Amino acid sequence: MLKELRLYPKYVAMSVKSSLSYKTDAILQIISFAVTEAVSLATIYLIVGAVPSVGIWTFEALAVLFGFTLIPKAIDHMFFDDLWILAYWAVRLGELDPYLTKPINPLFQFLAKTFKWAGAGELVVGVVIMCIFAPQCAIVWTASNTIAIIVCALLGMFVFTGIKLLFASLAFWVKSSGVILNTVYNFCNYAKYPVRYMGKAFMSIMFYVVPFGLFLYYPVELLITGGNVWWAALWSSIAAVVLITLGLFVWHRGIRRYESIGN
Repeated sequence: MLKELRLYPKYVAMSVKSSLSYKTDAILQIISFAVTEAVSLATIYLIVGAVPSVGIWTFEALAVLFGFTLIPKAIDHMFFDDLWILAYWAVRLGELDPYLTKPINPLFQFLAKTFKWAGAGELVVGVVIMCIFAPQCAIVWTASNTIAIIVCALLGMFVFTGIKLLFASLAFWVKSSGVILNTVYNFCNYAKYPVRYMGKAFMSIMFYVVPFGLFLYYPVELLITGGNVWWAALWSSIAAVVLITLGLFVWHRGIRRYESIGN
């Protein structure tokens, strides 16, 4: 583990340098994702235009929720996006072979080799949206709440990664699990809206089955209502530990049955 921690900054630095050799491409990725998320926020504004508020959820509050959901998603996107490659074709095409011939953890090599600039666009948009709309909401920004919401965002990144690793690793059995992962991952889009108004059955799914509501929606709800955001941090930490553990378990079981292409 210590060896990987020492190597990780070097891997990221190499990936950043490699991606910056095509500066225009990196800039376009950042802009395209930023514009996509800005359009999504505009869509929410049009929806709220017909219904000015639902309970505590005004447009400004929804904008804060929208901005917050982008932050952990963006961090995961920047550093761990190659799990989509694992899900769709790395196992099927035998692309894991090089990682199994080096004296370093293959999962570490696979994840650390790529830095995605597109995620930076999401991150910037998320932070900017929160900075613009949070002052317009009746939020009490104590030091405790500020630290707790940052902790929730960081923990959320690990939950995203755990979910992706868990369902991407199913590819060792089904060869391509991209459709499964994409279906589960898209549930995160519902966390941009008031989950508690979507019915008890769906809310239970969003909190306890695919817990996007737990670590994306719940922290902002507590922030808006004046609750203790550390409760969200606690549950987010539990979700992160459980999903990362499950993801690593399925990965290790799967890598044992991995077969190079042609076998």
